[in-house]
Amino acid sequence: MKEWLKLDNAAKIFPSVSNHAATNLFSISFVLKEEINPTILEEAVSVALERFPYFKVKLCNGLFWYYLDENKLEPHIQEENPFLLELINRIDNRGYLFRVGYYRKKISLEVFHSLTDGYGAMQFIKSIVHAYLLMTGKIIKDDHSLVLTDVETVREEYEDAFLKNYDKTKKIPNRSFRALHFKADKYTDDWVSVIIGSLKQDDLKPLLAKYNATVTQFLSAAIMVAASQNRHLFEKKKLPFQIIIPVNLRKYFPSKTLRNFSLIIGTKTDIDKKISFEEALEIVKGDFARELDKERLHAQITANVKFEKMFIMRIVPLFLKKIALKIGYALVGTKPNSFCISNLGKVEVPEDMVQYVDEVIFSNGVLKNVPMNMGVTGYNGKIFITISSSLIERTIQRDFFRLLTSFGLPVVLETNELEV
Repeated sequence: MKEWLKLDNAAKIFPSVSNHAATNLFSISFVLKEEINPTILEEAVSVALERFPYFKVKLCNGLFWYYLDENKLEPHIQEENPFLLELINRIDNRGYLFRVGYYRKKISLEVFHSLTDGYGAMQFIKSIVHAYLLMTGKIIKDDHSLVLTDVETVREEYEDAFLKNYDKTKKIPNRSFRALHFKADKYTDDWVSVIIGSLKQDDLKPLLAKYNATVTQFLSAAIMVAASQNRHLFEKKKLPFQIIIPVNLRKYFPSKTLRNFSLIIGTKTDIDKKISFEEALEIVKGDFARELDKERLHAQITANVKFEKMFIMRIVPLFLKKIALKIGYALVGTKPNSFCISNLGKVEVPEDMVQYVDEVIFSNGVLKNVPMNMGVTGYNGKIFITISSSLIERTIQRDFFRLLTSFGLPVVLETNELEV
């Protein structure tokens, strides 16, 4: 890898718009069966970074854009902060755009979105956990589900896949509109509450077959229903409740990149009246069918890259870009977003590794105007659903999980709060 990298197309906006209320972080945690040894964990992070040199970087100011430069310092791990997804202080964090923490049996990776997306972060933490287990004496055979340190880094892993798939002949999509936002009371100290619900995949499969739905569609419909039962938590405006869903573009455009390569789709409905699960699911499935079209996604890639390629954006100095991006983000950045569901899918690890890992949890960060989001993973026959929220009120989480149990799904709940 060369010593410095341009930020990829999706990463460029985050350094200018992030703050304590909108950290643009997400977290992936592996819960092991044994207490974590921090000394070994720190060594495992350093070993993994040898294979992921594009993560061994720091954010720097250029004349026209931010860029990533080689970070010659060693990363430092720390006991997990109770304030989850707190803004990374790059000085305290030795310049790194990720933070590795531990608590009892848990290893957590918190990542700033300018570095990578959920897919890239998952490959990194799997490599960290694999290195950690080897250093503690475990024997794990390679089954090609990991990015291992004994394999040479390939250029495609740190390419900007947005630029690679830019096609100026694609028609630019028009999808700018406003969505309903929460107006409920929030914690005053940047606290993020996390409620994790786990259930067995075998319990959910018959329901997915009955409704001919995917996991993400099923959960999206359930959140729509819960939102319609809690209209008092939202602003008093005639706007749709829209769920934003990040899409891993590697499934549509072959790429080995471990940097950002995802876009969002949306599904929306009116929640001025309560809706049934069946009504909500019909809406969700229709929106997914329209939005998950390769040509439509390709057009969205082109639209994003075209903005970056505009002559005015190329010649304006960074300090002016930062002002413009902040204003633009405040005006339109979160306008179409009421809630986000990010599903990382099934987590694949070597069979020998499964016996040492109990859970894999994904937590989505929150924003000022989008104070509640969901992260989903599937691991070892279970689905883990994490709802992160900066709202004091927890009735949407309650009604969401009650709806799941009303289908006969046994759900086990965990939380970082004192009570649920």
